[in-house]
Amino acid sequence: MKKNVLLLVNQLHGGGAQKVVANMSKYLSEFYNITIAIYNDTDKVVFDYKGDLVKLNLPYASDTHNNPFFKRMLRSLSLLRQVRKLKKKRNIDATISFMEASNIINILARRKDVVIVSVRSYLSHEFADMPRLRVFSKFIRVLYNRADHVVAPAALVRRDLVENFGVSNRKVELIYNFTDISFANKSKEETLPAHHENIFHGKNVIINVGRMNFPKAQWLQPMILARVIRNIPQAKLVILGDGVLKEKIYETAKRENLKIYEEGVSAPGDAANDFDVYLLGFTRNPFPYLAKSTLFMKSSVYEGFPNVIIEAMSCGLPIISSDCASGPREIISPGSDINTSAKENEFAEYGVLTPVSGVNGVTEDQYAAFATDAIITLLSDPSKKSHYQQKSIERAKDFDVSSIINQWIQLIEKK
Repeated sequence: MKKNVLLLVNQLHGGGAQKVVANMSKYLSEFYNITIAIYNDTDKVVFDYKGDLVKLNLPYASDTHNNPFFKRMLRSLSLLRQVRKLKKKRNIDATISFMEASNIINILARRKDVVIVSVRSYLSHEFADMPRLRVFSKFIRVLYNRADHVVAPAALVRRDLVENFGVSNRKVELIYNFTDISFANKSKEETLPAHHENIFHGKNVIINVGRMNFPKAQWLQPMILARVIRNIPQAKLVILGDGVLKEKIYETAKRENLKIYEEGVSAPGDAANDFDVYLLGFTRNPFPYLAKSTLFMKSSVYEGFPNVIIEAMSCGLPIISSDCASGPREIISPGSDINTSAKENEFAEYGVLTPVSGVNGVTEDQYAAFATDAIITLLSDPSKKSHYQQKSIERAKDFDVSSIINQWIQLIEKK
């Protein structure tokens, strides 16, 4: 008889953590009876999943940023009560939660189930940037050692939990995110809208995929493109994603005198014209866009684990990424010292690591200069570009679902 496994997450749209949950449900459903519970934006389900979806209705607005303290507390108490009831009703054997609000509820709602909490971000940086989240640090110190297992998606995240939040070294398991290479190969054959196809014809397309927020720092990318164009006029920048900092990307592009196409704002027929920056919005399937691009660029100032680097690698794209905490170094230069951060461009085994804007005194202009040099080097040297294309394909295999999903199964089965 299959065990009953609950996946608890805030929602099924938006970011990398939510996509990980949806993807995990597909593969774990082969071995377990899967229930997914969400409690924010319950009417907005974007990612494909498998299993029974339970939508938990909580009082007051799901945009808790604007809720006063007592409303946030009442929402949390309602969530705790409903999750506890759900665990009992469905006779849950193991619960895997994602991100801090869900993790805390999972631990407090423990019954006889194996409690697994999954941290998705480099928390020290996240809490420093968003003071409203610092309250979670107290709960982490008090509660996380009560979980059966704490999963970190990168070695630096693991170290951060142990050294800065007092989580027992024995509790924290390192499990990297996965990609399904077979699925990626099928998905990249999907036909793009005709006006999107025109963007890629005969162009050097630099692509980025991710939510437009502070950690991803996409507003730096038009600065880089403007410098690349001076040497390679046919270069274009495509960004897949949406978010609160879209306007800042606009501001940077306009300051650099770049022409912007935005999906849903510009006329579709205009995409064939000579734009520099293409903001194409969120897409459920980034693979055909990745497959048609020339190289992938990541400008993040911090991460948890950048899933999209693995997705881009599975499409054979050369990778240029900031050497931020955490994840890029572990993917691109495995075996190197994760405590270091590049002070100049590092042409590593599986891609190029650049310095990080704001780290080691690197200014935005200096970061843009490093990234520009890396891009021009690859675009001007076909043999080097081809080398990194092959290395990307090779490295992506290390993160294929077949091996990594077994690590989750071992945790579920572990007493």
